[in-house]
Amino acid sequence: MRDPKVEQVLDRLREGGGRLTRARRQIVEAMVAGDHRHLTAGDIVEIVRRRDPDFHESTVYRTLERLAELGVVRPVQLTPGATVFHLVEGPHLHHHLLCDRCGTVIEASDDLLDALAVEVGRTYGFALQSAAATLHGVCSACHEHHEHDHSHDHGAGHRH
Repeated sequence: MRDPKVEQVLDRLREGGGRLTRARRQIVEAMVAGDHRHLTAGDIVEIVRRRDPDFHESTVYRTLERLAELGVVRPVQLTPGATVFHLVEGPHLHHHLLCDRCGTVIEASDDLLDALAVEVGRTYGFALQSAAATLHGVCSACHEHHEHDHSHDHGAGHRH
């Protein structure tokens, strides 16, 4: 039985003028199986090879590049050297909050970012169709850990 989400992505691929190849189908299936995780090309290779051990790594890289050109996937560079791939699911804003201490990645709410799209449209007369950004900071767990480490008494006269 075919996955409706996979078929929906492949329909968009065909509508955009892309051919449906075995490699493209397997990569889209792997990305859907990744369940919205932040998948690197290496992650996708690993998922595809579970089903097809002879699948070449170079095919994954070439196919991801072509799928990005066709607008089916979007590469996002979270940190230097760490590119992840997302399936494009229509016009939307896609932002990540990246903790600079522990590397945790949080997907920012589309609702929160919709206000940005409205303001861009109002200010610049620009119909924003998609955007991706990585916002750097410190996650709540690291912030709490840092506050806890620095909350103990250092002695008389010491201030923070």
